[in-house]
Amino acid sequence: MANFAHLSPETSKLMTLPSAERVQACEMDHWVGYSRAIQVLDHLDNVMTYPRSLRMPNVLVVGRSGNGKSAIRHRFVHRYPIQITEQGEAVIPLVDIEVPGTPDESEIWSEFLLRLGIAHSSRDTPTVKLQRLKQALIDVNARVLVIDEFNNFIRAGKATGDLLASLKNLSNVLNLSVVAFGTQEAINALNTDPHMKSRFDPLALDRWLCNVEYRRFLTTYERLLPLAEPSNLASPLLAAQIHYMAGDTIGGTVKLLKRAAAEAIRNGIEKIDKQLLETIQWTRTDDWDQISRRV
Repeated sequence: MANFAHLSPETSKLMTLPSAERVQACEMDHWVGYSRAIQVLDHLDNVMTYPRSLRMPNVLVVGRSGNGKSAIRHRFVHRYPIQITEQGEAVIPLVDIEVPGTPDESEIWSEFLLRLGIAHSSRDTPTVKLQRLKQALIDVNARVLVIDEFNNFIRAGKATGDLLASLKNLSNVLNLSVVAFGTQEAINALNTDPHMKSRFDPLALDRWLCNVEYRRFLTTYERLLPLAEPSNLASPLLAAQIHYMAGDTIGGTVKLLKRAAAEAIRNGIEKIDKQLLETIQWTRTDDWDQISRRV
């Protein structure tokens, strides 16, 4: 039996699969606990266990699109699933929603009610929805509200401040923490309510440099790609080429590696090297400006 020492034990088991199934395995999502992600999750775990108090901690995880926010949020949310007590009652420690593209107060409360499985009428006023939401959050002993696409609050225009004030009131009344995820525009949204902004700790997901941490990530990710030959993605030259093509977000790097690994299996090379990267169809982030000028 072939020795695939460059792969993780679980990935090695995939090497017996047909090529088409290994391609599918390359295209699957994987969690890689790089240093900053672990730091952020540790901070969020502390928020979850923070004792009820008059001023609960709030967090804004902020970063560029494609730089790992969704993966961290997904990981955090699934750490705290719904529990059922011996009396058959549901305990929901956190409730997560995504802010609609053009939010208003009625939509926000509806999103929370839907996540809690609370039936309500679209004709209900925001006040009625909020009262039902407060009681529901008390009933399930919620501790944290997780809000994705927090940057969409800025699209509410003049109503942004009112929306944030309502959210602050909900947090104050029920002693709940807010864990928000968003792009740089989320900071602009918070700027409309300085009192709300003062309650948040920002956790930045910095742009990736082609440094030791980046190469460490490449080493880990290579072990998850079912390729028969080692690619040595973390070698200085190959890491630099990957970073140049993928840009400075983790999402771009993962997308490139998925496509390159799938192509390596299809053409029988079974590794990602400089020649392969030069032949795959790929549009760098900077190339979009050139494309926009051509059309």
